[in-house]
Amino acid sequence: MYHHPQAFSAAKDQLALQRGDVVLFRFPLNEENAEPGIPKRRPCLVLNTLSNGDDRFVEIAYGTSADTRANRGYEVIVKQPASREEAGLSKPTRFVGARRVIVHVNHSGFDGHTEGPEIIGKLDAPLLERLNAVQARMQAETDTAAHHREGQRAEQVRWEHEDRGFR
Repeated sequence: MYHHPQAFSAAKDQLALQRGDVVLFRFPLNEENAEPGIPKRRPCLVLNTLSNGDDRFVEIAYGTSADTRANRGYEVIVKQPASREEAGLSKPTRFVGARRVIVHVNHSGFDGHTEGPEIIGKLDAPLLERLNAVQARMQAETDTAAHHREGQRAEQVRWEHEDRGFR
């Protein structure tokens, strides 16, 4: 995942691109079986739109039609025909929240669309609720990990003080 030294804020212009939109993007692959060269355009789910000054970014999740057991619990599965049609998908697709990136809206992976990513569809209301649950789970795990790291740091400081004879 992309980590930027400055904080992002919610994008001001969310009329064109919104959370829950499905876009086409050449998501980078790091799989052993992946063919060398340019990755294929695949549907990706917009998790969030962000801005940093005048720059606009989008956080997107990887979309695949492969039905594997990987990353279960972090996915939004678009299976029903009506949901697929609204999302602009021709076959059942799972968006894997654990595989996500933050990219600039003018990233070359969008194939040079100067007005931003090409939106092919959007999630329906029940799938937006599932997206909320996935994001809540990921945020809770992030918060838990941060709390654990802070506890470890505090314990390390306490040990260092005890080594010097401080109580």
